[in-house]
Amino acid sequence: MYLAGQPKNSPVFQRDIASALDIPNHFLGKVLQILVKHDLILSHKGINGGFVINQNGSKITLDHIIRIIDGDGFLEGCIIGFPFCSDENPCPVHHDWGKAKTEISKIFEQKNINQFSGELQSKLDIISLMNKKQEQEA
Repeated sequence: MYLAGQPKNSPVFQRDIASALDIPNHFLGKVLQILVKHDLILSHKGINGGFVINQNGSKITLDHIIRIIDGDGFLEGCIIGFPFCSDENPCPVHHDWGKAKTEISKIFEQKNINQFSGELQSKLDIISLMNKKQEQEA
C-alpha cells in the first residue's frame, strides 16, 4: 500500500519504508523479498534504486497480497484454537467465526491496494506525529 501511494516509477529505499511505517527493517526486508519473488514489486539496486510497485495497484487486491505472505489458509482453523473444531463438533464461536471470515474475505477480495493506500497517508501522519511527540518527551 505504501508503494502504491508513491509517485509512479519512483523507487523507495527499504530503510525509508521502514522508517515511514515504523516497522523493523529486518522484518520489512523479508516481506519485500516475498513480494519481489511474486512479482508484485520490483527491486532496483544502486544509488537510484529501491522498491516500486510492479503493476497497476487497482489490479492487486489485499486478498492476493495476504495469500502470498500468509498462505491460502490465513483465515482457516478455529479462532480459539480448539483442535477438533468443525461443523459437526463446533467450538462456542464456530458459527460466528464462519460469518466473520466470510465478511473479512469479501473486504480483502473487493478492495485493492490503491483504495487502501489512499487511506494510508493519514495513518502515516499520525505515526509521524506520535514519533515526534515521543522524541520530544525523551
